[in-house]
Amino acid sequence: MSGSKKIQGVSLVLLAGFLWGTMAPVGKFLSLERTDTMTVVFSRAFLAGIAAFLFMAWRAPHNLRLKASQLPLLSFYALFGVSAMYCGFFMSLNFLSVALTEVIFFSYPLLIVLLSPFITGERPERVEVLGAALIFLAVILAVLPSLLSGGLSLSLKGLGWAALSAFGMTFYSLFARMAARGGRVSQGTLFVYGMIFGAVIMGLGKTFSTGWGDLASLSRGQVGWILYLSLIATLVGYASFYIGLRHVTAATAGVIGTVELVTAFALSFFIMGQSVTLNELAAATLIIFSIALVSIRKGTPCSTTGS
Repeated sequence: MSGSKKIQGVSLVLLAGFLWGTMAPVGKFLSLERTDTMTVVFSRAFLAGIAAFLFMAWRAPHNLRLKASQLPLLSFYALFGVSAMYCGFFMSLNFLSVALTEVIFFSYPLLIVLLSPFITGERPERVEVLGAALIFLAVILAVLPSLLSGGLSLSLKGLGWAALSAFGMTFYSLFARMAARGGRVSQGTLFVYGMIFGAVIMGLGKTFSTGWGDLASLSRGQVGWILYLSLIATLVGYASFYIGLRHVTAATAGVIGTVELVTAFALSFFIMGQSVTLNELAAATLIIFSIALVSIRKGTPCSTTGS
């Protein structure tokens, strides 16, 4: 592989990590602007799904053909992966800081280690168990101040939503792995229909919860940031990551992808003025170390596919 191709691959994965790292600060900003969270998550899945569908219809229309046997997997993926992850992540930002949301979200490698034997039949290696233990320690470290101060009840909803996002990312990764191993659904097909089916699920949720009356009152700024989340952070982020994988190893991509955490912390602190505690910084460092450890030793990354 030429040096220029490797530099291109590293740059694309860095771009993906940076774009994914902007999602939490943007989501927090939209929350502070009192944007309906269901509008944000529905729009993200719907717009990204439709854009990806149109692109695939142009480049690989055969991947859009569905079989009845694929529908159960796609439905589970859309409900327990896409919808759970999107709703959990952005709902948690209504209650928690960007830093704490990201730390809890990044506990998903621990959940993957615990659940992969039951879903994909893959037994975790020792280094993965060690990495999962370090991530568990990081999460405890991040929430320790609330545990000690008795203030946990104030953010219990936020912690619950953040935990849902971690479980959603876990199922998102495991279902994608199961589909890839079985050859039943291609990665592109899974992404497109996962987004579209997820948009239907979240659209129904919005219909019966907050309704659609807020759309008429959205400001240009709110619309602009929702479009950014949907088309730039999501679509460009995913495209950059997977194109980058053509030129760098999965292990390298897994380590570089942790720039998502660094970006989220930096933007929330320098741009939004949100405080980042020493516990949260230490937890983030421990998570990055654990992902790097697993990626380098095993040769494949903890699934780094953005929030």
